[in-house]
Amino acid sequence: MSNFEPATNTVVLASDGSLADRATVDPDYNNFAPRLGFAWKAADRIVLRGGYGMSYVHFNRLGGENILSLNPPQVFNVTIDQVATNPLCTGNNFSGCFRPTMIGYPTGMLDPGQFNALRSRVNYTPRDNKTANVQSFHLSVQWEIMKNLLIDAGYVGNRTKDLIILGDINQARPNNAGESLSIQARRPRSNFSFIQGSLGIGEAQYDSFQLKVERRFSDGLYLLNSLTLSQAYDNAAGHLESSNGDNSRANFNNLAGEWGRSSYDVPFNNTTSVVYDLPFGRGRHWGSGIPRWLDAIVGGFRMTLINRITSGRPVNLTYSPSAAFSVSGDITYRPNVIGNVYNEDWRETGRYFNIAAVAAPTDVTQPFGDAPRNGFRGPRFWQADLGLHKQFVLWNDNTKLELRAEAFNLFNRTNFNAPNGSIANTANFGTFTSTLPAREIQLAAKLYF
Repeated sequence: MSNFEPATNTVVLASDGSLADRATVDPDYNNFAPRLGFAWKAADRIVLRGGYGMSYVHFNRLGGENILSLNPPQVFNVTIDQVATNPLCTGNNFSGCFRPTMIGYPTGMLDPGQFNALRSRVNYTPRDNKTANVQSFHLSVQWEIMKNLLIDAGYVGNRTKDLIILGDINQARPNNAGESLSIQARRPRSNFSFIQGSLGIGEAQYDSFQLKVERRFSDGLYLLNSLTLSQAYDNAAGHLESSNGDNSRANFNNLAGEWGRSSYDVPFNNTTSVVYDLPFGRGRHWGSGIPRWLDAIVGGFRMTLINRITSGRPVNLTYSPSAAFSVSGDITYRPNVIGNVYNEDWRETGRYFNIAAVAAPTDVTQPFGDAPRNGFRGPRFWQADLGLHKQFVLWNDNTKLELRAEAFNLFNRTNFNAPNGSIANTANFGTFTSTLPAREIQLAAKLYF
């Protein structure tokens, strides 16, 4: 293992000795994790509940991005740019020239002694990173309005600190007015290129109002409606969980500007579930004493319904900067918003966002526009799933055959995935390239014994 040492601008190897010597980071021993909860019966049919807890994330796996064994000199990436217009390489040279495959790999290209920090990424974890922690809390009230009918309403939230996020600690400064320097010429450590830090500086928060109405199963009917109104914010996506233009690598020099809606933020989420046993047949309201042959025709039917409506997914608007505007190759650049981003006639035009309302920055000293991170949202999701089940009693009441017909997306609604949020290609900006599944119908049989 090895780690970058900012004080000396060198890569240091792990060594024998203490746990810190062998890990190249200091262990964190002061993680106090209290839990507190209560339940209070305020009245005969009313119960108040609440709780608080502190939790710690002791293992952070960001793919291979924060594994210090994947670091020079034991592991390093060598990139060879194959530009056919460059002069042919000679000998063992492979930088700034064209090297056809028939020449073969240069001798010593993977020799640790040939490591060049300008051509290979270095991973860095600060020695004093704190352990990521989450404070979770909730307060709710359950009220049984009448027999078998319950309302549950509450607030649920959490706060996350010291979350591990990624950033280029060698991020270049923007060009000054009139300058056109390369990224490397503007980096604070000119003998290194990309130094990827796994930094305990991330934050996140979640707040929600949750309402549940439940009619417990009686007289053949069960009903559950769950509504969540929420908001989720953070300053970086999870490394393997970024979507719709979001990025796990934050603008290291302006974390406040990265604070925005989480890529999983769903402000409105309502799900209704119904199970209804039709009241015909043996043991039911009507025809409880009919013969078995007649029950096999008209009895034993059950209908199920799941209806879900949610907000659309967040979309991060982005643009591709020219070399003069770029400060790092691994972060996301957002444009300026100069008008109403949404198209009201998008179902007719097929373009959800308005390209005329978004523009790339023109001031080289300000490569980041004013569009908020994940500041826009795709169309909402709505889907109804219906099931029809029929049971046949076989040789005794404990042995039954159930036939099922189930339709997913019953009304065949077109639910779009998030639209394209990149203005790099104006023709594709705001358009849809995929949808969620159309109507699907399946038949099944289930044997109870």
